[in-house]
Amino acid sequence: MKKILFLLVLAATVVTAHAQNGELYSIGFHEIKDYKFNIENGMRQHDGELFVNLFLGVDSGSPYQPPINFGNLFYKMSRSSFTVIDSLLVENPDAPFYLFAKDPNGEGNIRANFEYNEDCDSSFLRICHFPDNDLNINHEEDILTPVCKGYSFSSFDSHIVDSRGNLIMEYGKEQPDGTYNQFIVRCGPEGTLKNQSQLLENSMITLGSLQEYSDSPLQYYQLGYDINDPNLHLYVMDSLLQTTYSVVSRILTEEVLDTIHIAYEAFDFDYFTQMIPLERNEVLLSAGYVKDTLYLDCTTEHGIVVAKYDLRTTQLKDFVVFNDFPGDLALARVMGFKMMSDRTVYLLYQEQGYPEESLIAVKMDTDLNMEWKRFIKTDNISIQQPLSFPDIYEEEQEEEKGIGWFGPALKDDNTKQGFVYFFLNHDGTVGVSDGGIEVRPYCFYPNPAQDMLRMQYSPDVQPARVELFDLQGRLVRTQSKAFESIDMGQLPAGTYTMRITLEDGKTYSDKVVKE
Repeated sequence: MKKILFLLVLAATVVTAHAQNGELYSIGFHEIKDYKFNIENGMRQHDGELFVNLFLGVDSGSPYQPPINFGNLFYKMSRSSFTVIDSLLVENPDAPFYLFAKDPNGEGNIRANFEYNEDCDSSFLRICHFPDNDLNINHEEDILTPVCKGYSFSSFDSHIVDSRGNLIMEYGKEQPDGTYNQFIVRCGPEGTLKNQSQLLENSMITLGSLQEYSDSPLQYYQLGYDINDPNLHLYVMDSLLQTTYSVVSRILTEEVLDTIHIAYEAFDFDYFTQMIPLERNEVLLSAGYVKDTLYLDCTTEHGIVVAKYDLRTTQLKDFVVFNDFPGDLALARVMGFKMMSDRTVYLLYQEQGYPEESLIAVKMDTDLNMEWKRFIKTDNISIQQPLSFPDIYEEEQEEEKGIGWFGPALKDDNTKQGFVYFFLNHDGTVGVSDGGIEVRPYCFYPNPAQDMLRMQYSPDVQPARVELFDLQGRLVRTQSKAFESIDMGQLPAGTYTMRITLEDGKTYSDKVVKE
């Protein structure tokens, strides 16, 4: 049943890895030919290697029809070299394997999915345990647990293994009137169905993935919103799957004059909205935001906001806004948001600006104090939608911790499709990569510029000097203070090299264009 990668005509490009003085930064682009795909989930196994689950589709032949489902493709990859160690293609138009995690029983891994049996008109939960070193599927050893009568379906981002080893999985069930309601089940890894409950009515839409809310007491949560209510609904479930919910207001700030709304800042809740539970009923929320006003000379502003809420009082305690490339086209989306075991919070988001799309990583504490910010330039790789489960995960390398990330991407003017993986050290240090991705502790805009080039810097760095060179390598401008803007008004139109020297001696070079 096992099928080798070569049959799929898959290709991997060279990955660059650099390790020095505890620093590690890895970038890889893995090309996938002939198939459309989504990354369903990825993880590190017990043996430390990477495991990725792809949902494949083939071209429908019509520009008006989505790809036809083909099946699941599993990769086992070396984390150090990003080379493929093993692979498995499972042809199934339902692409069934949604839960993909470390086996809570010990070494090895676990796959699980909901399946409908037409003969008995019932749906079952299929659980498959398999070792780290073998991707083969032996369905004779699978566990089948009855879940409900009738047809059910599921999605890839609503299943977890909780801290006590239970499988927490959502599914949708068709109702007699043709609508669907969402249900959640709690099942042991040996197949014992412990609890089952309806989660949402069909008027509700879920945002993001199901996650664990707390370990003691054991609780889970799901974000959602009502189609008639723009505010965010937080659904918290106990171990018996009994649900309570809180509402988070969409409005962050608002100005009203004579009962007329004239300006506001507000969350722009969408599928990329993510949350981190804290103690004392506090949560951190990350989402897109919009700032608007009725004044005619103002344009709508977009960015990312991270906010801290007290759910008992519904009070907004604090928030911080990230808007690195201001402008009416500066759209942004959250790509990952996670608190690590040391309570460090990492935010990964994507924003239009310089280059056309930039990926930004931020490290902060739970009081929203930012430690560092890194701008990840993708000159020939366009990173697409985020990996939904998990999008940021905790890495360890020689007792150093940081963040690892998988995501779909396009390369070489969108002629090649594949996925990328990278790792940032916990202190924001990076190695050297020639894979088309560079990291900077600053950003600049607009590019091209007419008069002023605006600069923003990470809080952990201090610039010492900015220099501009023409195409002949001649120094045409130098600046040793007031680094927030670079005056280019007197320079001829053309392309320049900007070299930034930091106080610690590190230098960076970038291309800027004067219109």
